[in-house]
Parts: sequence; structure tokens; C-alpha cells
Amino acid sequence: MNSHSLLLILCCAGIIQSLFLAIYIFSTKRIQFEERLLLSGLLLAITIRLVKSVGWYFFDITDQIFLNIGFAAQGFIGPLLVIYFARKSSLLKKSIYHLMILAPAILILLLAPFLSLSNFWYVGGYQALLYYTIFSIALSGYYLWIIYIEKKIYFPWYRNLFLGISIFCISYFTNYIFALNPYITGPVIYALVIYLISFIMFSNHEIFTPLGDKKKYKNINLTPDQIAHHQERIERVMEVEQPYLQSDFNLTALSELTAIPKYLLSRFFSENMNKSFTDFTNSYRIEKAKRLLADPKFDNHKIAYIAYECGFNSLSSFNSAFRKNVDTSPSEYKKMVLSNLG
Repeated sequence: MNSHSLLLILCCAGIIQSLFLAIYIFSTKRIQFEERLLLSGLLLAITIRLVKSVGWYFFDITDQIFLNIGFAAQGFIGPLLVIYFARKSSLLKKSIYHLMILAPAILILLLAPFLSLSNFWYVGGYQALLYYTIFSIALSGYYLWIIYIEKKIYFPWYRNLFLGISIFCISYFTNYIFALNPYITGPVIYALVIYLISFIMFSNHEIFTPLGDKKKYKNINLTPDQIAHHQERIERVMEVEQPYLQSDFNLTALSELTAIPKYLLSRFFSENMNKSFTDFTNSYRIEKAKRLLADPKFDNHKIAYIAYECGFNSLSSFNSAFRKNVDTSPSEYKKMVLSNLG
């Protein structure tokens, strides 16, 4: 089997997985309809763009309608990502804005029977589409930054989704505008990224807004006494039962231990704790790690052993969280403690 065939198989695998994920998200009943529509639409647009790229690159398909639908799909990718992130950051509410940013893609779709490579795409049309895509990606990056500032739970999901789609879109831009990479680079990269995105999604269902929770969020306002009560209950569970020592500890488990509904916990962390659930959990794990690193009984144990003992599922995530909380690495912290004892 030659490299050409391997690339085709890889790209087709990406198409199949992307389409499967789009169908799965749209059909599930556990997620808010608007979120389902945006995410499944985004993945479907990428899938169609992939089909166009594979058809043109591997099979030399030049049918005008086929190509234009593929170009229209590319026009939808960036704007749909913008709307999804803006919705998550609570900065985009009016539907007219949706229509405005989607207008170029809708126009291309409507004009699909009339646009051709010679009379439009090769005389500036494709270049304009690429620049509009980059503009949309940059705008979605702005909303991603807002999500980070607001300390939304599961920020890594949004970051990885953004990076995967950005690399996919930018590869077309750098191929056509600067001739820096082969045309097929984007589809190949996306074929790899979509499996990572799928793994993250299926591993963390809390990244989505459960059906019906949005209404509860709007109708319930926590009083200062309720906030203090919830915080005391959460901290007592964390200190006494130490559930954070389990690597699979999540918001659902905390809800069961505290008897606080998960949608209230989500709101509590995002609005009242000024930190995400992940950062909150890691702060307890890091304090535990600091005690173990300073304990002479653990002098002969590797850093990885302490990481797993404290609930981390990888050494890299432990090192990253430790440096974020302590401003130094675990090994440097251990040396500092030992020197002070000496």
C-alpha cells in the first residue's frame, strides 16, 4: 500500500468519525437543542468540506455544484465556531447576529448553481473566502479568551476544539495564499484531531449544558447564606472524605457526596468560587502532594508515584497543576523543602 492510499484511508476515517460525531450530538436528548444544533452543524460543515477536499484531491471531481457546496461548508465553519463560543461566554444573544455572520456562507450556498472556478473562485472568490475564514477564527479566539477569563468549567474542551478547527482552516489558507504546505495537510490533521475531540467529549459529558438546566440557572439566585452553606458543605466533604484522591473524581461524584444538584454546583463554581471545578480539585491534590514531598517517608518514591497517590492520572498534568499553584516544579519544591530542613 503506497502513501497515496494511506492518506486516502486516513482522510476517509476522519470523514466517517466527524459525521458520526455530528449525528450523535444532534440525536442525543441530554443536551440543550441550541447547543446540539451548533455543534452538530459545525461538525457537519467540516465533514462536507472534507468530502469536497478528498473528492477533488484524490478523485479529480470538478462538478460545479459539488465544489460550491464544499466552499459554502467552509464558509459556515468559522462563523458557527464563533456563535458556539459566544453562546458559551454569554455574549451573543440576538439571532440577527447569527444571520449576519453566516450571510457569506448562505449566499455561496444559494449561488452554488452559478459560481464556477473560472468566473469566481480563481479570480478572488476563494481568496476572499479564506480571509473571511481567518477573520472568523480570530473572532472565535476572542470569545475563547472570554470563556477563559470567566473561568468556565472544562475550558480545555473549548481550547482543543478551537485548536483543531483552527489548524484545519489555516492549512487551507497557508496552502493557497503562501504555498507553504500541501493541500491535503488540513484533512490529514483533522482526521487525527477529530478522534482526540471525540475522546474528550465522551470522557467529559459535563462540558455540555444538560437539557433543562438553563431554566434552573435563570430562576434560582443563591443568597449569601446559601453560598456560604454550599461552600462549607463542599469543603467539609473534600477535607474529610478526600474524594479528590480518585483520578476519576468529577462534578457528578461531588454532587452525590454533597447532595447538591449538579447544575447548582456548576453555577456555584463558575460564579461564586472564582475558579473552575478542575482548579478547585487540583488545589486539594497539590496541597496533599506538598505534604508528601516534604515527608521523609517518601524520599525514595518517584514524583510520578506521588502524582498518582494524589489523584492525578498523568505526570504531565500533575507537573502543570503544581507549577500553576506553587510557581515551581515538584522536584524543585522537594529540593527547597529538604534544604530548609537541613
